[in-house]
Amino acid sequence: MGKRLEHSQDAVSEVVGYTLLLGIIVIAVGIISMTALPVIQDAKEKAYLKNMEQGFTVLDSKASLVSIGKQPTQIVQMYTQAGGITVNDSSLSRIKVTFTNGTTTYVVYDESMGTIQYQLGDNKIAYEGGGVFRKYPGEGDPVIITPPEFHYNGETLTLPIIRVNSNQSLGGTGVVTLRLVSEQTSNVLFPNPDDNPEYTNPLLLGKQINVVIKSDYYKAWAKYIEERTEASVNIDDDNKEVKVSLNAKPNDQPNDLSPPIDIYGFNVDNESALHNFNFTLPEGTSNLKMMMMTSPTKTEPYFSFYIDKSGGLATGGVTITLEYHASGKKEEWVYVVQPLKDADDNFNVDLLNATSGTVLGPSSDDTWTWVNETPPWNQTFNKGDAGPDGQKLMQHYLSLVGPTFSFYPDLSRWDGFDESGTTYVLHYEVMPPRITYLHIVEHKMQVNV
Repeated sequence: MGKRLEHSQDAVSEVVGYTLLLGIIVIAVGIISMTALPVIQDAKEKAYLKNMEQGFTVLDSKASLVSIGKQPTQIVQMYTQAGGITVNDSSLSRIKVTFTNGTTTYVVYDESMGTIQYQLGDNKIAYEGGGVFRKYPGEGDPVIITPPEFHYNGETLTLPIIRVNSNQSLGGTGVVTLRLVSEQTSNVLFPNPDDNPEYTNPLLLGKQINVVIKSDYYKAWAKYIEERTEASVNIDDDNKEVKVSLNAKPNDQPNDLSPPIDIYGFNVDNESALHNFNFTLPEGTSNLKMMMMTSPTKTEPYFSFYIDKSGGLATGGVTITLEYHASGKKEEWVYVVQPLKDADDNFNVDLLNATSGTVLGPSSDDTWTWVNETPPWNQTFNKGDAGPDGQKLMQHYLSLVGPTFSFYPDLSRWDGFDESGTTYVLHYEVMPPRITYLHIVEHKMQVNV
């Protein structure tokens, strides 16, 4: 009797089941790989960057020891698993400090700061100017990890300039050793009267200090200066620069007359900014004439004052004429100031010493610049009207030509007094930010990778 062969599906079902299970596992592994690996990679990058932040913080601390001369050499080791470190002393990061005294501007410092930078993709961490900065991917602004060396408290600017010298780079995985070496003793740039007699403290006579910082991290510099100091900044995005201007208080003591008379940062927002404006003239004569104007070429708008003998030096006083020219029109005021003669036959002319009763102007066109003044002076004055006192008149017109301007002599009306012995006092409130003391020291540091 022959055997009967029967067909069974059990073995086929078992093979299909294993195949489906393997397919599910492969798909699951693929999905996990696609979703989890970027997360894992991102976590690794964050760990690398956090490690480098800590390394740069240590670098900052040791660089301070080297730059200020406490230690001649320091070693910093960082472990890089990706990315690269570059030391660059090019002009991509630069600091410039200028000092203006009157019409002359001196460059106190204009050199590269140098940068030590770690980069991983679009992430950047850098040491520059005595601080550590961090730039994240995307359009966001860089941030500060440790603050740079810029210290301003409303009166004093202290600027230790730490200059990095080297051009080296290293990438890959492993331990990177940075050797920091002090190059010289500290170089005092300001105050430094041996280099320039003008480089002295305190800063007076309307001097102005300007600091320009050029950097890839300029926005972080700007934010730090605005938030952590009392200075204000201007940002130049095209040149990646941040600019700080500080105005020195004028001297309230007599100054030798040596035209032009320069005014920096006159506080146009304060209606009582002008405190004193007077001249002491030795050996004045009955031919006394002194005219000064804010534009020697009479380019509008400009303002002038004219001191003229009237009725004798001792008793009759002098006549003061103020003129403001703009848009082809003129406002003119005339008043009399009594000079105070001293025992040496010197006499003082106080440009602010006139009451409203002695103001004779305006002597020309009706006024148009007073309508926005505070009451009761917010009006139009007609020819022959009495007006404000001398202080208010000078304050008003200096505010129109301010905040920064100079008085130049009109040599056609410059006679009857000894210029070499004449002094003046021009005391006013300057616009913030203000400065009285400036300290700048350069510290050079060689960095070897």
